Amino acid sequence: MTTAKHEAPPPRSGTSLLVTILLMAISALLSGYITSTILDKEYKIIFAEMQKDCHQTQNDYLSCRSHAAEETTMWRIYADQNIRACQEYVERHLGEDILAYKLGSDGLGKAINRTLEHEALRFELTQSEAKATTLLNSNVILNQEVEALEKDRAIRTRKIKDYVTELEDAERALELRDLERVQCDRYYRDLLNCEESLNQAQQDKVNNKAPSSHTVKQLKDQVQALQNQGKMKEAMLEEMGFTINDAKKEIQSWKVKAESLLEKVNFRSRRDVLKQYGPGPHYVQITLSQEETILLKMAPLDLMSHTIQIFMNLIQEKMYVGGTFLLAREHILVAAPIDAFDPENNQRLEEKMVEEGYFPDGALLFHQYSPEFPHEKYTVGFSSTGGPLFYINIQDNIDAHGPRHIDNEGDVEGDPVFAEVVEGFDVIQRILALPRNEDDSLNTR
Repeated sequence: MTTAKHEAPPPRSGTSLLVTILLMAISALLSGYITSTILDKEYKIIFAEMQKDCHQTQNDYLSCRSHAAEETTMWRIYADQNIRACQEYVERHLGEDILAYKLGSDGLGKAINRTLEHEALRFELTQSEAKATTLLNSNVILNQEVEALEKDRAIRTRKIKDYVTELEDAERALELRDLERVQCDRYYRDLLNCEESLNQAQQDKVNNKAPSSHTVKQLKDQVQALQNQGKMKEAMLEEMGFTINDAKKEIQSWKVKAESLLEKVNFRSRRDVLKQYGPGPHYVQITLSQEETILLKMAPLDLMSHTIQIFMNLIQEKMYVGGTFLLAREHILVAAPIDAFDPENNQRLEEKMVEEGYFPDGALLFHQYSPEFPHEKYTVGFSSTGGPLFYINIQDNIDAHGPRHIDNEGDVEGDPVFAEVVEGFDVIQRILALPRNEDDSLNTR
């Protein structure tokens, strides 16, 4: 759009001025008309463009709306499919999850039960460890008590031997007393004879048959000496009787104490075996090699509690590891923690036995023997020294190793029998078939 420029005319008269103003007005009107026309065209163009844009926008809107409806329909169909698929997926996986939950619940229950069982086992293990610790402490205390009992037993044994010696002396004194009593009886008869002679002398005096004064005095002195001697013998015999009675009472007291001590040792031995190895029956396996073993079944615990405890302690302490079967005779097969083929190993075994107090005085505190578990074939017993050497009876040895009487020794108590062989008889026969030396010792392992 253009605008006409007009230069101001020079001043004229009033008519010119009016014309000029009129021209300017017309010019302004023309300019306004032209401007209005141009603006109207431009407006119409703009309006037409806007109307066109509006129609285009409306068309686009309708197209978009149609497309949106189609898209919505498609998305709705897709959504419905997805919803159904999701429902199926959710239902399927929910079923699986429910099943898994049930399985998991069962597994969790089992896991909880196992955890509880594990905790219970751990608690039992803790208790077992505490019991083991207590048992070890108790074992240490028991060993100390056993050592003290062993010392006390040795002291009591010496005292009993002393009392036995005193009793034997008293018995010999009684024999002497009997001899003296016989002598006293003879003296008493002599005294009666003297009194009779004295009475006869007095009677002779009455009958004017006066004996010599020397004879009378001699008879009186003899009677007085016999009386004094008889009183001394009676006092001595009475004192010896008191001494013998006191000795018998003391020996009986020591016997009661010894029996009480043996009962305590048996009770504690039984208690410790039950704590350490359970109620039984108890078995011990002797392993010679991977292929050769001998299985022993222990005797009833109530019969041989102390002997069984000592043997099982010897096994537990591995005292026989490195030992051998060293002697085979027709009636027994002997084993011990002794190695006749290796001096160094034998020295080590002997030092270990001495260190643990099992040698040379034996492992048992006292001998046990029960006629309910005698020396029958394939039973196992300790030697007369009380172990740790033991032997297997190859035949019935009740007469040879049970309670018996030996000349010049008197009554002998039986060797302790504490087990029987239940497996490995072929191994025993193989050992019995090995070559032997002249003293029946085995000359090969």
